[in-house]
Amino acid sequence: MNTSRPKVFKGPGLIGLLGVPARLAVGALFIYAAWMKIGPSNGPQVFSASIQAYKLDIPDHLIALATFGVPWTELLVGVTVILGFWTRASAAVIAGMLLMFVGLGISALARGLEIKCGCFGDRTLFCAGGVSVCHVAQNCVFALMALGVFLWPRPAFALDNLLNRRASCSA
Repeated sequence: MNTSRPKVFKGPGLIGLLGVPARLAVGALFIYAAWMKIGPSNGPQVFSASIQAYKLDIPDHLIALATFGVPWTELLVGVTVILGFWTRASAAVIAGMLLMFVGLGISALARGLEIKCGCFGDRTLFCAGGVSVCHVAQNCVFALMALGVFLWPRPAFALDNLLNRRASCSA
């Protein structure tokens, strides 16, 4: 006698719905940041100069790798977190990158460097001028949002849910 019940897909609930604005905000932020680094004709040069301004004493080939790797990573995780595909992994990468940016900002402030952020090419989001406490706080807020997206188990309106539903139905 088989007493096992069919698997029932549980929806995301209220917590999953609250994660949608956070997913959209951090995803859009990372897509915009990526575009400002690769879209304009001088985008890569501006971003490379920004990386060099942090005076991290890293080899040129790693600066070149970061100049082209960071924007494409930002674009990929921005799109996937908005679509809700690999949601938790994408949110973890976003949170990790933002925490790295926080660390770089604190390092620049501690060393008294006056650096143009470079986060959005020649533009800024909320904070004007060079790297400041405002930039560090801004990145902390977005990192907390990304961490929230990571911690929510079932995000609403996500491709992950559709794929999980199909996997549980075919099992």
